[in-house]
Amino acid sequence: MKLCFIADATTVHTKRWVEYFSSTGHEVHLITYESPEEPIPGVYLYVVGSMFKNLYLAFPFRHLKIMRLVKKIKPDIVHAHFITKFGFHGALLGFHPLVMSAWGSDVLVIPRNSKLLWYFTKFSLRKADLIYAVSKDMETKIVSSFGIPNNCVKVVPFGVDMTLFHPKSSLSDKQDGKTTVFSNRNFLEVYNIETLINAIPLVIEKNENIRFVIKGSGPLERSLKELASSLNVDEYVTFVGWTEYHDMPKYLHNCDIYVSTAISDGTPVSVLEAMACGKTCIVTDVGGVGEWIEDGVSGCLVPPQHPQVLADKILELAMDPTKRDALGKEAYGVVTERGDWYNIMKCVRDDYKKLVRDHGIQ
Repeated sequence: MKLCFIADATTVHTKRWVEYFSSTGHEVHLITYESPEEPIPGVYLYVVGSMFKNLYLAFPFRHLKIMRLVKKIKPDIVHAHFITKFGFHGALLGFHPLVMSAWGSDVLVIPRNSKLLWYFTKFSLRKADLIYAVSKDMETKIVSSFGIPNNCVKVVPFGVDMTLFHPKSSLSDKQDGKTTVFSNRNFLEVYNIETLINAIPLVIEKNENIRFVIKGSGPLERSLKELASSLNVDEYVTFVGWTEYHDMPKYLHNCDIYVSTAISDGTPVSVLEAMACGKTCIVTDVGGVGEWIEDGVSGCLVPPQHPQVLADKILELAMDPTKRDALGKEAYGVVTERGDWYNIMKCVRDDYKKLVRDHGIQ
């Protein structure tokens, strides 16, 4: 098949998706706004820039370029990822079969910002032949909020590369004997990292043998570091910036507890990766998280924006390695059963083939 993706080439989710289809013998074209830091092997890349910094002001000029590219490529399928950005382009192409992927905030948060964005989101979703949602919760909200037929929406989580993310037999790299709490959500409002930082003094007040590694980047980086300094917890927390995706297992293997404090989520692949590494996860009970973590069985769920509750849970698990081990083993089993990336993508490939057949494309 000849596949054309319209998506953000700088994100690991897009890279994994197009690399899978390129590596399985398909002709893959990727239209994007910005170049990735490194070339994506086997993928034809088209960067559609703009002189305008405002996303929506630049939209019509970019769209004209995208229309020309799609006509030139003549793909069998167009697949747009992230509705309120690249999905708008897909909807206005008038091309079929058209697939769209909703990632999270593009249907759960951004459309709430204005009636116009809500309308265009609904318009775009209705133009798709098939919509992928990363969680059952998101699927339900797409159907109920935007009036999309059930048979047009399918749950397809991002999934985990189990060859890269898997349990490590021991923590031989750890020599200080301290309990390590790790977070790797980016420094954006939706991930609410300040809740984790506000929990740190509450933790160390009762147990100074716990350290925190906060990995991420984003516009809130400076304010988050200033918050840590104002709380006098600098010696207990290490901030780590961007690293290669393949380095992530190292950080997960060297932690004892994984934490995600998002206030809105679909199926966070970072949480699934921690589960695949057999880690105990403390995650805010939002969006599709509860579809993967059963509280007290395969991890721990806490309410968003409650530092004291988070601190209490960290302290409890820090003192109980046996419970951490049991929760981690159960988490690994859940991801193995339902979250294997390659099994998920085989189903996507079958969907593509069916869409091509149904539209009479040879």
